[in-house]
Amino acid sequence: TTAPLPVPAEISRFPQVRRDLAVTVPLATPLSAIRSRVSVAAGSLLRELVVFDVYQGPGIESTRKSVALGLIFQDNNKTLKDEEADALMTIVASDLGANLDAKVRD
Repeated sequence: TTAPLPVPAEISRFPQVRRDLAVTVPLATPLSAIRSRVSVAAGSLLRELVVFDVYQGPGIESTRKSVALGLIFQDNNKTLKDEEADALMTIVASDLGANLDAKVRD
């Protein structure tokens, strides 16, 4: 059998923008649910999502865990402005709050 050939994706000429977001969520919340919600909320401009820290312990409520996310955004048609990236982060944080009881950490 032969494997299908990969479909090439357009490479953007415009820079990527990274934003980090730390939230607390209930202990039972799976990382897959967080990834799924972020993907839906951020839409087509999200290029990559990295979970770079999960923490439980002093400073976090005992019924919750802290999850730190790195989100990389990129538009194929233009350079994203800071305000646009910040607006995307607000949408993501609001969606996580509404759907997963996430609270943004300072």
